[in-house]
Amino acid sequence: MRLRQIYSLAIQAGIKADCRPKEEIERLLKVQRERYERLEPGEKELFDRERLTNPFADTRVLFGDPESEVETVMVGIDIGPAELLLADRLRSSGVGIDLVISHHPQGQALAGLADVMRVQTDLLAERGVPIGIAEGIFSTRIKDVASSVSSSNHNRAVDVAKLLQIPFMCIHTPADNCVTAFLDSIFKSKRPYLLGDVIDMLLKIEEYRSYAAQIAKPRVVAGSRENRAGEIYVDMTGGTSGPESLYEMLSKSTSISTIVCMSLSNDHKKEIEKYHLNCIVAPHMPSDTLGLNLVLDELEAQQKLNIIECSGFRRVNRTKGRERDEK
Repeated sequence: MRLRQIYSLAIQAGIKADCRPKEEIERLLKVQRERYERLEPGEKELFDRERLTNPFADTRVLFGDPESEVETVMVGIDIGPAELLLADRLRSSGVGIDLVISHHPQGQALAGLADVMRVQTDLLAERGVPIGIAEGIFSTRIKDVASSVSSSNHNRAVDVAKLLQIPFMCIHTPADNCVTAFLDSIFKSKRPYLLGDVIDMLLKIEEYRSYAAQIAKPRVVAGSRENRAGEIYVDMTGGTSGPESLYEMLSKSTSISTIVCMSLSNDHKKEIEKYHLNCIVAPHMPSDTLGLNLVLDELEAQQKLNIIECSGFRRVNRTKGRERDEK
């Protein structure tokens, strides 16, 4: 499989799992194309042309020839200079690594992290929050995230990849969309009655079960296992955490009772408790691993890849039928 095919299939997987209708995604891409056409020639040279076809600003090929052939991929949740040096060391030992994939963004994809937060406004609108209110409560948070990532050393890992001549890419929101859609489908299908039932369902999924045995289990952080779950909101996509004010909107404008998320700050926890919502944290690393595995399943449906696991990632291949999360 060529690198460009892997990139394209990852984007397609993200679009397929996106909460937004395809028409809305195409509208957003059209806006970018029209914006590009209005630019002066000098401005066009500075424009990220990937925005014309890729709706996920945090997913990019960061280095490498798009036409290069890929058979062996090293995959990790976080890839930095250390992991790239490890890949180079493995290659010097005879392990043929054709591509390194990070889940969390680096380079220009990290710079675009704030842009994908708008996915969260559509998730809220889908659950009943008026879109104007959803966009209003996110506007300040999006600006804050854009400001915070602007001071990062974006290209640190990318520069290492270039020096070592290792093709490098990241797959962020497409993987997060996949895990969100996957869990949402399970909860809507199985309709867990209590929060304890939600925990039990999560522990039937291999990524959560194996992580729970070694490090940490999914846990109830607001409410109790005996609380009724009601309608569940899976909050696992859209770049990073939203504003604290979103919980007031969820309590007033929706019938949601329970939030399932990857992580939770103390300030967010206080707001959730203030508005009498339940919350379950399904740990960050297994959630990200599940999302990446679902994307890799889409890739491996086209062609088998040799996967080298690193940096918190563990491959669970559902294309082989080994795993049955909904027995």
